[in-house]
Amino acid sequence: MATCLITGGAGNLACQLTWALADRFDRVVLLDVAARPVGPTAPNACFERGDLLDGPGLDALFARHAPVAVIHLASLLSGSCEQDRGLAWRVNMDGTFGLFEAALRHDRPTVLFASSVAAFGGRLPAVLTDDTPQWPASLYGVTKMAAERLGAYCHEKHGLDFRCLRLPITVSRHAPAGAASAIASHAFLEAARAGRFTFTARPDTPLAVIYVRDVLRAFVSLLAAPAAGLSQRVYNIAGMTVTPGEIAAAIQRRLPDAALDFRPDEAVDRVLASWPGQIDDSTARRDWQWRPEWDLERMTDDFLAMVAADVEATR
Repeated sequence: MATCLITGGAGNLACQLTWALADRFDRVVLLDVAARPVGPTAPNACFERGDLLDGPGLDALFARHAPVAVIHLASLLSGSCEQDRGLAWRVNMDGTFGLFEAALRHDRPTVLFASSVAAFGGRLPAVLTDDTPQWPASLYGVTKMAAERLGAYCHEKHGLDFRCLRLPITVSRHAPAGAASAIASHAFLEAARAGRFTFTARPDTPLAVIYVRDVLRAFVSLLAAPAAGLSQRVYNIAGMTVTPGEIAAAIQRRLPDAALDFRPDEAVDRVLASWPGQIDDSTARRDWQWRPEWDLERMTDDFLAMVAADVEATR
């Protein structure tokens, strides 16, 4: 029985991944410190409450389920990292180290890690490449960069089949509240649910954005890619480059009565402006035939229809 283990298994992305992986694995095991998943999961998924920092518990989990693949999503997010740096390091670094060590002890399953463009920073070029120097400005970004390097080390020195995706801003209906990266998601959500949204970024700030459906495809595709075809361990992926103004216009064409306005917040806009507006993902396209399928227009139609269905279901 082929099993895939997903850490951070109670989260939005993990829940959606269970459906995307349902045809590829007999069982998907979700591991999280939270009490339960935030959304529905596939019939062949099971949830286990546990902590990556619990070494014996992690070994027992690996022994019990013998996963052939691990998708590592567990992480403290950017705002929480700055509020509690000690906890951020324990979860994002010690937890990751413990997971990689457990994988090495238990038959070396393929490990796919979710990184972020926050692993970059400083004066970025107009187009971000896989090899752009990494000088992250946030602790969250520091831990993502360090985990990338740790995984590459485990591959080179210890034979772990480590793979990694660097994700841009992801548009999803369960985006975290208050995160600068969630501005695109909340624009769609609030416009559909409440008929209004205030953008805290300038309308002309370029954003590298990807739709969650493309993210799910990317995880499944890279996990399934033959190891012999991979020229590197860490890959950028890209979806589209759009501005808040273009997002607002796309929403307004579908929801003409929605009240959308702009009140830029300097702190939020500074964060968004520090991230790449355009990403080169040519190596992923070459090595494992990655191609995004969702542009702004298709994403807007699909996402607003999804939110409308959620609203209708709650009535």
